[in-house]
Amino acid sequence: MATQATLYAVLADPAVDTSFFTPNGYFRRDQRVTESLRWLNAYIFDFDNYGESVQDVLERIENAGLPRPTAIVRTPSGGHHAHFFFTKPVRATEKAERLYTAIMWHIADDLGADLYAVGANRIFRTPTEQNLIYFEPANRYDFDVFKNWREINHPFDPTSAGFFNVQTDDLMSHPALQRLLTAPCDYGSRDVVAFNLALAMKASNWSKEQAQSALKDWFISCCAKGAGRGKKPFTQRDATYKADSVYRSNKLHAPKAEIIRELSGLPFYYRTRKHWESAKPRSERELNGRIHLHEWEADLLALLETEKELSGTQQELATRLNCPITSFKAVLSQLKADGRVTVETRRGRGGLTVVRLPEPSQDAPAPDNVIDFPEPTAEPVTPIEAIREAVIVYADFRNKQIKRIERLPAAAVAEPEAPEPGPPD
Repeated sequence: MATQATLYAVLADPAVDTSFFTPNGYFRRDQRVTESLRWLNAYIFDFDNYGESVQDVLERIENAGLPRPTAIVRTPSGGHHAHFFFTKPVRATEKAERLYTAIMWHIADDLGADLYAVGANRIFRTPTEQNLIYFEPANRYDFDVFKNWREINHPFDPTSAGFFNVQTDDLMSHPALQRLLTAPCDYGSRDVVAFNLALAMKASNWSKEQAQSALKDWFISCCAKGAGRGKKPFTQRDATYKADSVYRSNKLHAPKAEIIRELSGLPFYYRTRKHWESAKPRSERELNGRIHLHEWEADLLALLETEKELSGTQQELATRLNCPITSFKAVLSQLKADGRVTVETRRGRGGLTVVRLPEPSQDAPAPDNVIDFPEPTAEPVTPIEAIREAVIVYADFRNKQIKRIERLPAAAVAEPEAPEPGPPD
């Protein structure tokens, strides 16, 4: 299996072609696919702004609010690759890989880097003594640094989650897609065109076998063979693999219209519609243990409202809430940071954790539904006049203000009629 140690060994072997490398580790060296990922070790971004200096690249990174990179490599075409290596590898679980790619896309977009080079399984120019123009080995960062950057600059909105459904007849019959499928495709665009053709075929309800066959014919008849100087050849297997990867993913549905317009040079638009999928009831999700953290927070606060204080080990408290210990620690840490609970930890033999609701401040403001009535400025009236005088108060309850007070003279107030005597008790 490929590890970071064997990666360095391969780079040092003069018998192996090491023009390109990937910073991430795989279970199999012969299959550089997302499913074989083992470790996520770094972010690398491809800048195709030819003629820029190292200082220009550093300014782009600084303006995006990112830390200084670990290294910058100059490519033969005049572009740059900016490397951000992690302090420790991140296990490439499916969830971690999705988060890694989402963060990478936002960073590349803010930096103005190549969005086609986004992904955990991309390859980049291998650093050498000749092309390594910036190197600060101490600039290594925990993955949480980039997670925090995403939360600040591109916060996730759970209300926007939904699935995407293309409402169209047959995208592949459009002249723009037909041009991509039949026009000669030169070096540098074959990978992008193959990927977007596979997306359009999927959106047009073609089977995977149809898409693979069409991309095979497209490669044979339209693609320039071989590769440019210093580039990795694009093969027929690469073309058919695009269809395989697109059809395997449930999150890839259709190409972006602006990319098809850019690649084909023709006007291209299609209608889409988002169908929102409401969250499943908690009773259904509890069977699979899929409870949201905000629901655990509500459970803990509701229990504190009833009992005022909870004490015990964190495992005991988590068990009482029927909550995993890791989720309980996360909830407790968030509530404590927000000031919604106080936590006291007693260490040593018989140590425990005491959780309470914070004491209300003595300087707490008055309730929102109370308006302080102004002190009277006029001389008090006699009891008889007070009974027969009308006072109208115009109050703004939203802003907690008394707008004005009108007093009607006794003559303007109708004398109340005496009630008729009722029947005897």
